[in-house]
Amino acid sequence: MTEDYFNFTDKLFAREDIDKKAEALKGIRVLDLSHMIFGPTAAKTLAQYGAEVIKVEVPNQGDYWRGGTYWGKYWKHSNPLWHFINPGKYFVGIDVKKSKGKDLILQLAAKADIIIENFTSGTVEAWGIGYSQVSKINPKVIYASLSTYGQFGPRRYAPGWDLLAQGASGVLSVTGHPDTDKYFKVPDFFGDFFPAYYAAMLIFIALNYRERSGEGQYIDGCQAEILMRTLSHFTYHDATGESLGRTGNMDPTMSPSGIFKTRDGKFVAVAIATDKQFQSFCKALGRDDLAENDIYKKTASRLKRENALALNKVLEEWVITKDVQELSGLAKKHRFAAAEVMDDVQISQDEWRRERGSAILFEDDMYKKLLVEGPIAMLSKTPGRIKWLTRPLGYHNRYVFKKILGLTEDQIKDLEKERVVGTWDYRVGQRPPIYHDLSKDRMFNYEGGEDH
Repeated sequence: MTEDYFNFTDKLFAREDIDKKAEALKGIRVLDLSHMIFGPTAAKTLAQYGAEVIKVEVPNQGDYWRGGTYWGKYWKHSNPLWHFINPGKYFVGIDVKKSKGKDLILQLAAKADIIIENFTSGTVEAWGIGYSQVSKINPKVIYASLSTYGQFGPRRYAPGWDLLAQGASGVLSVTGHPDTDKYFKVPDFFGDFFPAYYAAMLIFIALNYRERSGEGQYIDGCQAEILMRTLSHFTYHDATGESLGRTGNMDPTMSPSGIFKTRDGKFVAVAIATDKQFQSFCKALGRDDLAENDIYKKTASRLKRENALALNKVLEEWVITKDVQELSGLAKKHRFAAAEVMDDVQISQDEWRRERGSAILFEDDMYKKLLVEGPIAMLSKTPGRIKWLTRPLGYHNRYVFKKILGLTEDQIKDLEKERVVGTWDYRVGQRPPIYHDLSKDRMFNYEGGEDH
């Protein structure tokens, strides 16, 4: 029965069949006015499931994140993080501060199903492309404003980033170990990525409502509030009158639990949830005395702080005598939960992730091979996919302006002369790879007719 089931799921989610299947969001147009990570990641999620996402940037300047790479490391004149955040989008360069530029954005907004922005609250409204303006010409639009502090309330005008959102949400207050004064930022851009996936979910909810009612709506996605949803501390305090505080590497709902160093210098995470798992764990340790001890037999008693700390000390002293592979074997044999703490290099090379498609060595027409993350979940009928990596600033200008707005070549050239629309200057992060022959690029030189 089990084997039949896994044969069934292997076939159901076969990666070789992905491009033959439908796209859940095909026909949905997204105008991505956002920048940096929070908004663009929400838009990326929609693109992976079939939406047509048009990312607007300022000509010759672009999104700051085109150049904001780790430690100044670039790849083929591009930022590797940019490819992680913005694959599968159409890139146009429009200057919103010019009246004709604002008009172009409003024309695109009138034809959009979804608009995403994540500037400081009130900024896009001041530019004349906010929800109050767009909803008058497109009442069915779903407009998502994603900010650190929200569109109303006392902090609405304050700028914010990932780190500030982590602080304001309370997430930073629970990092680190008890009885120390050290707090740690949750890396890397957790405060952007986590809220972005929630924002995409909120957009899906609004799309479902519009499907049933025909009505669009405004989404106020507050980064700090979304991050707060990772914490149950205020409910715990209200119920018990106590502060949950910092728990370090322990899971306060499981005992023993934590992250421990192995004999070969690696780390392993262990978490024992049930009495049955604890009995199995004690067999692996060869500690029948612990299994029979009334202090540790039952979960409720093991979770008392002093007992949990005592068990963790036993676990720490045992793990340091074992190599990580030996520990993995013991966990499998005795059926208790343990996993090696993997670093980014291990994850990128992990066969399990490659097989499932959560890490993909993608072959791109412009940039060739690059390892990128796959869609966030596997759907049997409408699987997500990556169609292309990112593109240079303004690369899709002619495709979008001609195909969607119906502009002529002469009209586009006039707008270019007036610097209303444009592409890149020669700065790294904006331009195409030096080997790419733009004269033969049909999309960049789009004349009409063919799709991407």
